[in-house]
Amino acid sequence: MTSPQTGSTLGVMSTIELPDDVAAALTAAAAERGVTEAELIAELVGDSAGDELDAFIGVGASGRTEAFDIHAERAGLSAEHDAATI
Repeated sequence: MTSPQTGSTLGVMSTIELPDDVAAALTAAAAERGVTEAELIAELVGDSAGDELDAFIGVGASGRTEAFDIHAERAGLSAEHDAATI
């Protein structure tokens, strides 16, 4: 899909090839938002470039710096549970 950029502040011209159904969905979504296809792509790529992960990192920060072994932790918790129920 090639779309000339007029009045865009994106700065770089690229050509991408999309399946027809994806191109049609992109065109419809851009029209619905009132932006160009290039602007919509830039918005979507910019929004998904790690924002969700960046927002999540540190949510459960424990302050522990050593490596976490989930298998060892589960085995330890299982042993504690078994000992408590005997």
